Amino acid sequence: MKKELTRSQSLVLETLNGQEALTYEEVAGLTGLSYDGVRGRVSELGQLGYNIERIRDSGNTFLMYKKKSSYKRPKDIKEGISQKLKAVEDFYGITDFLDTMKNQKMKKQKVLNKDPDENSAVLLLSDLHFGELIYDQTTDLLLYDTETAIDRLDSLALDVILKLKQEKLNHITLLGLGDIVDGDSIYRNHLFRIEKPAIEQVQDAVAAISDFIRKLLASKITVEMHNVRGNHGITNYKNLEEDNWDSVVYDMLGIVFMDNKDVLINNFKNSEGVVEINGRKIVLYHGENFSSQIKTSSGLRAFRGMCGKHNLEDGDMIVVGHLHEFGVESDQGKFLVRNGSMADASEYAFKLNMYSQPMQTLMILNEYEAYPRFIPISLE
Repeated sequence: MKKELTRSQSLVLETLNGQEALTYEEVAGLTGLSYDGVRGRVSELGQLGYNIERIRDSGNTFLMYKKKSSYKRPKDIKEGISQKLKAVEDFYGITDFLDTMKNQKMKKQKVLNKDPDENSAVLLLSDLHFGELIYDQTTDLLLYDTETAIDRLDSLALDVILKLKQEKLNHITLLGLGDIVDGDSIYRNHLFRIEKPAIEQVQDAVAAISDFIRKLLASKITVEMHNVRGNHGITNYKNLEEDNWDSVVYDMLGIVFMDNKDVLINNFKNSEGVVEINGRKIVLYHGENFSSQIKTSSGLRAFRGMCGKHNLEDGDMIVVGHLHEFGVESDQGKFLVRNGSMADASEYAFKLNMYSQPMQTLMILNEYEAYPRFIPISLE
């Protein structure tokens, strides 16, 4: 049973219900509330479960009220097990469908035509955690949900386009490093901390990333995307690391842009992958088996081991996510680049005293410069 709304909360909801998208200022004018009052009520309504969508367009934020997802969190472990069994059917149903689609349509490997350039732009895209719910540890206000994820991805697109225009670049390589969705069963209470089941998280992530790519295309920027899976997407259904919701996201993106000559989507179907950009070899890895830094004996051993495994040389790098914290380290002429997360610091992070700010990383690489340019993009 929903908590009874205050008069101002009801005013905001009634104003948005059935209306076209409205700005905060327009809602304030129609309700008689202040701008900050509207923002506060919208935040409170989100915490109470009312799905108010925030849409950015031409520098303005528009609000639109949508009915809440039909997904209901399990009341107990027994109900949670039932939902997991349903998720098993969802996972194998959609993966079978995607395999059929690829067998029918992917007859030949797509090759992206792009002009050679002195500089190359690379965006690390990881730890988006579509479907996760994160609350403020002191006020209990909702900080992160699907709407926030979509809003931040939209903001990231605008920042990236601006940077590429400044650099006079018309091509970008996206490196998907996993944890695109939050999953639904990697730990015992996971089902109680997500907004919707994994299959819906995948749908939201595919729609949002597709929109992200289309914004780049609309600005005359061609896109190639190489991807590895994370640990949050692991299904645990058959205890196989290969069964991962991240791979479903990547495969669906491949189908969405299958016929677009300006987009290439590559899924390594593995926890590691290697690409070469502007003379540098880059290893993609989610990073769950790396320690928090390489300047410890175990961290250095793991880093050097992967460098040796992939025959990395001076200037090459390993890029990882997982820890939700931006950072760059180097050893023997090779780089380890840690990407941030699009999500706010969660309860789990606070328990480990690991605070992080929402951020993704843009890199500008030049074959003749030893040190890449790293551009952390804040998403708060």
